[in-house]
Amino acid sequence: MSYYIGIVALVLGAFYFWRSARHRKLVISARERADANGGRGEVDPVWTAMGMSFMPLFLFYGAFASLLLIGGYFLSDLKIYLSLFDLFGLLILVVAYTGWIIIRTHYNKLGLDFANG
Repeated sequence: MSYYIGIVALVLGAFYFWRSARHRKLVISARERADANGGRGEVDPVWTAMGMSFMPLFLFYGAFASLLLIGGYFLSDLKIYLSLFDLFGLLILVVAYTGWIIIRTHYNKLGLDFANG
């Protein structure tokens, strides 16, 4: 039963990787459709600047959460409850979630929708 947390975390990590790739593809196709219809194909620069200003916070979140997991595992008694596979799965989940947040921020469709009304 000690590997269930790792398996669930890996499945959720794979889900977040898939959602990131799907969201990027949908936004790129929406931008191409907007260009073809004569609208603006790019997001308003205000949205882009806001997303870029939050990027270091998201990266800091991912690094800090990973360090807490690793440090907590090796410096406390988490070895009793979690295996190394579980730790690896949780780290993959943190990386995938951080990547998902970054992709959702960088490929923002909201500003494109507002621009094309």
